[in-house]
Amino acid sequence: MSQHCFPTTHQGQPVQLMLGWDRPLQGFFMVIERTGVDDDEEEDPFVYSNLYDVDLLPTRGYAHDISYFQAKLNDLGLQVPERILQEVREDRAHNVGNRVVFYDGAGNPLDA
Repeated sequence: MSQHCFPTTHQGQPVQLMLGWDRPLQGFFMVIERTGVDDDEEEDPFVYSNLYDVDLLPTRGYAHDISYFQAKLNDLGLQVPERILQEVREDRAHNVGNRVVFYDGAGNPLDA
């Protein structure tokens, strides 16, 4: 699977957004997790996970079109740079697996 990781904020709290393409399951996925949450806190660290999205149950939590997650991002008030969305689309087009890319807050890839 490909993973594109982007730091941003949700409701004033830092979060890590991970968006990508799952080659074996042939679908897009998205997870948004709060950063800086202690493991012993009772608060759920996930703002969103495709695996818990009831609308995606028929497809085992995966979306066949990235626009589904773009709508979820809009609902959550989050913006992701177009460059990241385009990279994920290209991962699907080339059926990419085993790719992890981290981005800075402006959406620029960080060197490994």
